[in-house]
Amino acid sequence: MDNAIPEKGRFAVINEFGGPEVFSVIDAALPAIKPDQILIEVHAVSINPIDWKQRKGNHRFLLGAPFPITLGYDVAGRVVACGEQTEKFKVGDEVLGVLDNKYGGAYGEYARGTEKCFVKRPDQISIVRAAALPMVTLTSLQALRDKAELKSGEVLLVNGASGGVGHVAVQIGKILGAHVIGVSSGKNEAFVRELGVDEFIDYRKSNVINSEKKVDVFFDAAGIYAFPGVKNMLNAGGRYVNTLPRPKILWHKVLQLFTEGKKAKTLLMDHKPQDLWQIVNWVIDGRLEIKIDSSFEFSEIQEAHLYAEQGHSNGKNVIVLK
Repeated sequence: MDNAIPEKGRFAVINEFGGPEVFSVIDAALPAIKPDQILIEVHAVSINPIDWKQRKGNHRFLLGAPFPITLGYDVAGRVVACGEQTEKFKVGDEVLGVLDNKYGGAYGEYARGTEKCFVKRPDQISIVRAAALPMVTLTSLQALRDKAELKSGEVLLVNGASGGVGHVAVQIGKILGAHVIGVSSGKNEAFVRELGVDEFIDYRKSNVINSEKKVDVFFDAAGIYAFPGVKNMLNAGGRYVNTLPRPKILWHKVLQLFTEGKKAKTLLMDHKPQDLWQIVNWVIDGRLEIKIDSSFEFSEIQEAHLYAEQGHSNGKNVIVLK
């Protein structure tokens, strides 16, 4: 490590699973990097649903409980050290990406991650938007392009169109040439229409899955509906996609055999730097905008999690450290 790097930094950790109150900010040793990793001085992080779900302990049976745990995956910052096997970056580079460690580790002054998970941050993208960008954009792009195989001219319905993933999925759907229907509450209608939807549905006034609309792709960014309830809305060959893998998805795949080629798919985001570059270019070109709902200071992490968990955000919520 560079001699200018301190031995310790501030980290928001949890020592038990629970509500936002389990967070505490402590001084701790910086994480050691592996040969293929970089160490980042964190300037901003964003909050994703996976963060507060892990804080509550939803993934404890898969990931264990190696307390103290530092959560968080999305990060923007400056490279301060590089493993001997890294090739893409040098000390001083500004980067953005999604950490690939168990439980992440972004909620602190320093974070480590595998080199392949990052791209350089262009000057045209602010630190706050860079931190908000990675997970939701990779999720939306891979869900629509790879899982749904969305084609130009098809009808795409995005449930949860005002949220972090949803507001990006609406825009990527339009980039890919789809006719996009956005579903959210009526108070978010203006926000969702500004994203470019062709139609808007207020779920509080209309039962979405009982409507007479037919769609080619139903992307449930909010994780509300299951394939059996959605399949009648799908055209022949239609695809239902969600981002919340559940054991029931195996049963849903069995149901596919009796549904005119309709398919149920789920997504686990993949770390693909070429996808991040595609997204960065869309942002620079003005084709994709990452909306920021609220920004918080590092000392406000409890308040930030409480706000994000309520599920009423228009876009992303970010914690700024620098």
